[in-house]
Amino acid sequence: MPRALTETERETIRARVVEAGRELFARYGLKKTTVEELAHAAGVAKGTFYLIFPSKETLYGQVLFQEITRMTARLVERSFQATDDMREALVRFQEEVVALIESDEIVRALAADPRELAHFLAGHPDLQEYQARAMEALAPLFGRIQKAQQAEEIIEGDVAEIFAVLGIIKFLPLYKKHIAPDLYPRLVRRMSQVIADGLTCPARGKE
Repeated sequence: MPRALTETERETIRARVVEAGRELFARYGLKKTTVEELAHAAGVAKGTFYLIFPSKETLYGQVLFQEITRMTARLVERSFQATDDMREALVRFQEEVVALIESDEIVRALAADPRELAHFLAGHPDLQEYQARAMEALAPLFGRIQKAQQAEEIIEGDVAEIFAVLGIIKFLPLYKKHIAPDLYPRLVRRMSQVIADGLTCPARGKE
């Protein structure tokens, strides 16, 4: 009978498995990635994998939670915390969304096929836990939008809806190969400005 893992060993193995999951899920998605592949990439036995994570879905949830937390922190830092001008903050936020999708494989994979995330959430027994974690990670961003609404810097309305509008730009990088190289960055900037204007100009018009 193999000896029990120490807490230090468990944490070391957990980190390796999470990193393997991040790489494989980004490359192949949840459904096409097997536990055997995850264990091999992490350099552990299949049985050891199950000592750390009861299923690949649980690992997927952990990877997504880490991504949401990291992405949100970066987006807020480089937009709303970087300038007091709300319109400029909205422009920067959208440009950072594009930069994340272009530079991060798992973010790009989720943006390309959000159905996989929806499928995972719909069938996962810990759905409420992951939803709560996601909302907790997004709370600073939602709070910033609400504060801007109170200051009449952004139009009134449901915060989640406004957040969704800011996310529309994520579709542009998915069609980058079909857009002329010299035109693409201008489209990113223009689309960011148009959406930012739509969210702030009506509010400013009340002044």
